Amino acid sequence: MSKYRYALAVFSVLILLIVFIYTAYSWEPVLIVEDKTLNDLIKAGIQLKVEQSRSEFQLALLTLGALWALIIAKKDEAKILLSDWPELVMFTCANALLIASCWYHVYYVENITYVYSLAGGIKDATSIPDVFSSGINNPYRFQWWTLIGGMGLSALTLFSAHKLKRSM
Repeated sequence: MSKYRYALAVFSVLILLIVFIYTAYSWEPVLIVEDKTLNDLIKAGIQLKVEQSRSEFQLALLTLGALWALIIAKKDEAKILLSDWPELVMFTCANALLIASCWYHVYYVENITYVYSLAGGIKDATSIPDVFSSGINNPYRFQWWTLIGGMGLSALTLFSAHKLKRSM
């Protein structure tokens, strides 16, 4: 069974690298941003995306809490041993992705706040920078991919700590 745990550790590192390389490669600087007419539908769309991002942020925090609970678990419960390197690798990769997901949420909200401040600074503002198709939306997309990767690796870490370790 140990070979499966080592394979999961290698898989975790690969997932971490794939997600981070994807986000680094896909990053677009915000140089030129098209304007959209500011109306109630655009405002509602922005609010929906911010709420979705907030929900993903909360899910990432919840998953981080569950992962760290495995560190302090009782003796008879599934737990992560920091002396066991496959589990430590899986745990570290999952944490890195979940923390990155939280950071991308904060960065996305900062971008949206900045866009609103730009639109609000113009007298009789009738337009707003396009936050849906420009580089402003990158942190939202990256938050999603790091969350999915982090949750997947968290599930693998729990599986390794709970099922694979007990069957050894």
